[in-house]
Amino acid sequence: MKDPSEDDANSVKSDSKSAKKNAKTEQASASETLSFVFQGDTQTKALFFVGILGGIGNGIVYPALAYLYSNTFSDFTEGLGEVRELAYTFMILGVYALVMATIQTGCFEIVAHRATVNLKLQWFRALLRQDPAFFDVHDIGGLASNVSPAANDYHRGLGRKFGEGIQFATTGIGGIAYAFYSSWRVALVVLAVTPLITVAASMVMYLNQTKSKRSADAYST
Repeated sequence: MKDPSEDDANSVKSDSKSAKKNAKTEQASASETLSFVFQGDTQTKALFFVGILGGIGNGIVYPALAYLYSNTFSDFTEGLGEVRELAYTFMILGVYALVMATIQTGCFEIVAHRATVNLKLQWFRALLRQDPAFFDVHDIGGLASNVSPAANDYHRGLGRKFGEGIQFATTGIGGIAYAFYSSWRVALVVLAVTPLITVAASMVMYLNQTKSKRSADAYST
């Protein structure tokens, strides 16, 4: 005769497995992701907004370079004087880019570190609020081993990756704006060709990513 306690244990395990599957499909929203930043102190919030300004300032560098290349290399009529002035201009722009990149990276790395610590504390407090039945179903060692890679991914995404996202978005918008300012006809032609370039680049990326799989399939057959 089958023990009813075994049936209850099996049902609890199946429920926990289904709960884990459903939990894997859930994705945090942007507000939930940034909530660990805005739950911090005023200094963390200030560093976050200063990092955004640094990313915007860093993203303007390449449109500024496009402006310099298009307006200063047209002709040199005054000899070394113009070359010296151009060298000083590029030096100033390089120092500006270094300062903006330092502000962007430094602020977002500090914010990401503090937000990651807040994330781990919130996870631990939520773990302490669970009833004893939760610890009978879930492996605590497995949960602890899973939160560490997730926290590292969160730190990486909110730190360097988030700053680079703001930087590249500013570069793209600034580049398009300067292109329309410089020659709107050429800008329209480039924008019209951009979808074709995107499709071709996506195909190349897909072929590179599936190259090993296609090779393995070819050898297996």
